[in-house]
Parts: sequence; structure tokens; C-alpha cells
Amino acid sequence: MKDILIIGAGQIGSRHLQALKKVNLALSVKVIDPNPESLKIAQERYITMPAGKFQHKIEYLTKIPKNGELIDLAIIATCSDIRAATIKELLKNTKIKYLILEKILFGNKQDYSTIEKIIKKDGIKAWVNLPIRMMPFYMQIDRELAGQRISYHVSGSKYGLVTNAIHYIDHMAGIIGNGDFKLTTSGLEKNIIPSKRRGFLELNGTINILFKNGSDGMFTCYPDGTAPIIIEIYGKNLRCICRESEGKAWISRENKQWKWEEVPVFIPPQSQLTTELVESISNTGKCGLVTYSESKEIHLKMLEPLRKFLNKNGKDKYNYYPFT
Repeated sequence: MKDILIIGAGQIGSRHLQALKKVNLALSVKVIDPNPESLKIAQERYITMPAGKFQHKIEYLTKIPKNGELIDLAIIATCSDIRAATIKELLKNTKIKYLILEKILFGNKQDYSTIEKIIKKDGIKAWVNLPIRMMPFYMQIDRELAGQRISYHVSGSKYGLVTNAIHYIDHMAGIIGNGDFKLTTSGLEKNIIPSKRRGFLELNGTINILFKNGSDGMFTCYPDGTAPIIIEIYGKNLRCICRESEGKAWISRENKQWKWEEVPVFIPPQSQLTTELVESISNTGKCGLVTYSESKEIHLKMLEPLRKFLNKNGKDKYNYYPFT
């Protein structure tokens, strides 16, 4: 039996839990959240999922256990401002083999190096849940564009620019095979707005990035309107325009005389993706997500320029990253 820990039973954490129901391995799962109401909602969501092969043991707790147990996989689905402290508390009394963290990783810059040192010291294999890399539709695109110089453009209305840009930047880094880029903020709107999650901030306008190999990214969020998100990925031998909300994409390839072809797109929800993640990690010790060490560098290359933008254009000054 595999021992699984989920810390944070909110929107994402509860979806991770749902996915565990269909894992084809016997699991003992502890779900931890200080809010009993969140635990109740997570339990209700788990019950609604179709039964899998195994009937897993599920416990709902308001505190991290301090009994020194060994955990095969821990999923930390808290907000960014408390994630580092949560990891430190967990590892004081618990031995962890594998770790999955949500983005944005942490609010404080020093935590990125501190947590990396702890993970290495304890011999933990850790990944960050930026799942575009492991979605079948994009995996096919990635194989055809691997290592190329690409253009990657995203646009849409009110979709949460910062919280989603990290997904697209990570995907670019996965295609290119390198996370070395520079981010510019000249296209951002100076009006800083509250995030949908209380206590955090968001931005509108355009983030531009340029990778070392010449690949460029442009991520635009309009402050109003109802424009759906459009993802455009261009390489020397393939062009792709994707509208995930419609389940459609259009692809043209050089070897097909650049004729546009409409293809179906299925974006698996987290309540399915985690099933594959847990089975892959449990069976092989590997998964399709970005490693912590690689994602740490990508996060910081994105967040530092954004923090400086806030300090230049906002009323308040920040020595941390108020994003999640």
C-alpha cells in the first residue's frame, strides 16, 4: 500500500484527491487542511467520483501528523505564501520519498534556494505541477518542435495573466529544452489589480519573454471583454492555433503544404491528470512534470521582473512575490 499526503484541500487539492480514486494501486491517503469546511467539500467531491479498482483508505485531518511516518508521495496544494513553511513543518517529522508542489511556488525569494537544499539533503525527488508538458495534444506538438526556435503567443480576456503565464513559459522551456530567458514588462498595464484569491495580486497587459535561442513568448490578458484564450505556437515546420475552451485546434505543417487541418483537443482536468501522475511516480519514480530545480529557475526569472514592476508602478513596495 502506498502512503499519500495531500496538504491543502481547496480547489486544486480536492481535484488531486478526486483523481486518486481511480489509481490502480492500494492507497492510504491523508488529506490535511486547517479548515473543516474545505475538508468536507473535498470529501464530497471524492465521493462523487466513479469507483476504481481499489477502495482506498482516506483520512481527513486538520493538522500535519507528527508521528514520524514514511510517506511515498506528498502533494502540497496550499497557497504560495505558506507553502515553504508547510514543507518545513512536514519534513521535521516525516520522511518523504516524492513531492509534487503547486505553482506559484513561494512568495519569498530565499525560500526557493532553502527548499531546494532541504529537498536535496533529504534525497527527495520533487516536481512542480505545470501539466501542459504531459497533456497528449501538446506532447505531440512538442515532439515536432523539439529544440527549435519557436514563437508562443497567448491572448484572452480576464484569465489571470501571472498565474497562467508560468504555465506557458514552462511549456516553452520544455519544447526548447532550455529555461534561459529574459522577461520584459513594458507592455503591462500600470493598474495593479487584486487576484481572485484574497491577499494576492494580478496584472493585465502583455508579458514578453525572449529565450537564449531566439524563441519569443507574448502573453496578453485584456482587462475586460469576453475574448476566449487563444494559444498560438509557431515553428519552422509547424503552426498551431488552439482554442482549448472549444476543444479545437488548427494545425498546418510544411510536409502537408501548410494546409490547415482542424483537430480535436482534449485537456484533461486535474481530477484525471493526477491519476496518471501517481501511478507513474509509484511504478517508475518518474513523471512528465518539470523538476523542482528547473522550475525554480523559471519561476525566479519570471517573478523578479514582475516584483520590480510592482514597486515601480504601485503604491506599495514589495520584497516578496504577491502572486499565487
